[in-house]
Amino acid sequence: MNVGLLYDYKEWTPVKPYFDWGSMTADLGLDTLFWAARQDSVLQGSRVVCSEHEDSYVGFAMKRVMCIPLKTQEEVQYRQEVLKDCLAHEEFVGKLYRLASKVLEDWDRLGRKRNNTGIRDTKAELITDLQVFRLLVSGMEQVKELLSKDGKEMHSRGFRELFDRVGKEFSDDVQIRLEKILMDLSFYVDVTIHQPKRNVFYSYSPRIQMECGLEDGLKIGSLKLESMETIEKPYSNPYGVKAKLQGQVNSLTPGVIALYKDQAMREDAEQLEYEAVNYVYSCCSSIVASFGRFFDQLRFQTAFYLGAINIKYQMQRYKTEWCFPEVGGQESLSFTDLKEVVMTMKQKGNTIGNDGKLDGEAMVIVTGANQGGKSTFLRSIGIAQVMMQCGLMVPAKRYRSGLFPNFFTHFTRREDSAMNSGRLDEELRRMDQIVSNLGEDSLLLLNESFASTTEKEGSAIAYDIIKALKEEGVRIITVTHLLSFAQRVYEEKQSGVAFLSAQRLSDGTRTYKILPHAPEMTSFGLELYDEILSSDK
Repeated sequence: MNVGLLYDYKEWTPVKPYFDWGSMTADLGLDTLFWAARQDSVLQGSRVVCSEHEDSYVGFAMKRVMCIPLKTQEEVQYRQEVLKDCLAHEEFVGKLYRLASKVLEDWDRLGRKRNNTGIRDTKAELITDLQVFRLLVSGMEQVKELLSKDGKEMHSRGFRELFDRVGKEFSDDVQIRLEKILMDLSFYVDVTIHQPKRNVFYSYSPRIQMECGLEDGLKIGSLKLESMETIEKPYSNPYGVKAKLQGQVNSLTPGVIALYKDQAMREDAEQLEYEAVNYVYSCCSSIVASFGRFFDQLRFQTAFYLGAINIKYQMQRYKTEWCFPEVGGQESLSFTDLKEVVMTMKQKGNTIGNDGKLDGEAMVIVTGANQGGKSTFLRSIGIAQVMMQCGLMVPAKRYRSGLFPNFFTHFTRREDSAMNSGRLDEELRRMDQIVSNLGEDSLLLLNESFASTTEKEGSAIAYDIIKALKEEGVRIITVTHLLSFAQRVYEEKQSGVAFLSAQRLSDGTRTYKILPHAPEMTSFGLELYDEILSSDK
């Protein structure tokens, strides 16, 4: 049984993530979003409390889902519709997540994560499997009840189809039949004596009917299970006087065998009982496996949406507006009041947003004053793109872009002991890996790449590489201090190239606004130098 809240045609599987997801996470600061997903949310006046384990799992689910991009407009819209439902019914999503978590935690206590070879050869293992069977059926009953009670208010196709699937594949008829099977097998699990009823103790006992044939030597063979059920009867000590008297009476009754006299025969009867119960369970094992996968997926998929709710509250906390992005063609990229949400959460305050209309621009070159917000601007686009491509809302009043499953980041890094060579060699090695993995619909964000060598050499390297990538249809947004490179591209007046600059007022004030502007031949680094010297005095 599928859950179908992340895709309309398949369950979530960890396939085809972004290339070098670890570098992208570090370059864009996405760990802060995973942290935000784990934070408890205040849901309409009532607090949804997560345990530390649940917090970790929500962040884990968010990270796993975000690293696999959606590839079509239909996939994005499907997930957005489900998320809109979740935002409108937050407590319901929390209940669904916690129900799935509780079932799986109870299953863990029964040994779900043990090394299971698929071979069952002990009574204890069979009893455990029957307990799991009962647990999962009970869990499905609770899911069905919750969906019937609260799920009718959900309007997205994902939730409607989940409601229909559960109603069809776990219909009242199926539920009754599974409960009957569990009741018939309950004698094998419920071995304890019941509390007294009218001062009489009761126990569960089996009634098993089998058909058999006789083989050579009058040996029993060709066994066939006819029926099995559990009956409740007053408890009698099997080794007491009453049981022995009953056994003696039974031994005089035609067709009845008293087992208390014969240890070997009693062991054979117990083995026959085990085989019969094991056979019935084996017929239901595919149902158990299906229910188990259902709860795994239900917890994982609802955890993602619970994390999305938490991210929304973090954005609201710092007065960051958000919207559901629009999917356009590959030439599309425009936004209004786009903010770098990671910085917002780290600084615990509102940040400056930027507007941009970059439709049809195959390459965007951002230059301007140091500490003017260029890298922040670049990260804001990268973060918004990743959020859009996993179905999340983005921190902007409006955001429209194409989908780029082949999305790469190449940010400059400090030289450290983990590097086997210098910074330039390391940058070129990473660029070689990116080039080797480029494909259709590729987007590349470059942040001060190739600035670890001289300005002249870095500009030459950047020009050759970026020009070749643009000619291959890769969309590029680059922040650079390589002013010779930027000026050369500007003078060539290439089509499909936009130039932006970090705004700097005449008095040197940085507004952190990125505006259309021709590249300037200075980054005003002396201003920073003077600031540092003056602060040291």
